[in-house]
Amino acid sequence: MSEKIYEKEPGTVEELSGYGNHIVQYSPEYSLCAGCETCSIMCGLTHEGFTGPGNSRIKVNLGTRSMMHTILACMQCEDHPCYNACPKKDSAMKIDADTGVVYIDEEFCIGCGLCAKNCKFQPSRIAMKKNKVRKQWKAVKCDLCRNRPEGPACIEFCPVRCIGLSEDSVLLPAGMHPGQEIK
Repeated sequence: MSEKIYEKEPGTVEELSGYGNHIVQYSPEYSLCAGCETCSIMCGLTHEGFTGPGNSRIKVNLGTRSMMHTILACMQCEDHPCYNACPKKDSAMKIDADTGVVYIDEEFCIGCGLCAKNCKFQPSRIAMKKNKVRKQWKAVKCDLCRNRPEGPACIEFCPVRCIGLSEDSVLLPAGMHPGQEIK
């Protein structure tokens, strides 16, 4: 069996072209992540009504030695490997017709984990929301807070403004794109 090759984080405008609108972390020259995990906390509060380890749809890899923290969220791949792998496609794993955002309807998710296994990235951007009963596990992933009129809570509440949306970000100067150097 061949080893799975994972995608690297896109960093240039050209590399971002294969992905839909998603959460991006700005370059350290613009704003440095403080590692406070406010984004993760607000994600849990927005989606679950409480916060705690493992219930967020966004991950923060804390760089303990380098102090360079990395925000990890679903990249909304245009080829949708998670969607294509789901046995309950169009009932559990869905694509929003208006925005193109791939999201999970937990009511119909069977918790098989195939979506997480087929994620292009390592670590997977899809987490399993665990329960004491294995058959009640559910997959969760960033859906850009699709039912929240204000947009993603992680972006709104980030105290250092180090994350934004890849398209039409209000945090970037007019005409600039994520990955471009700010002068």
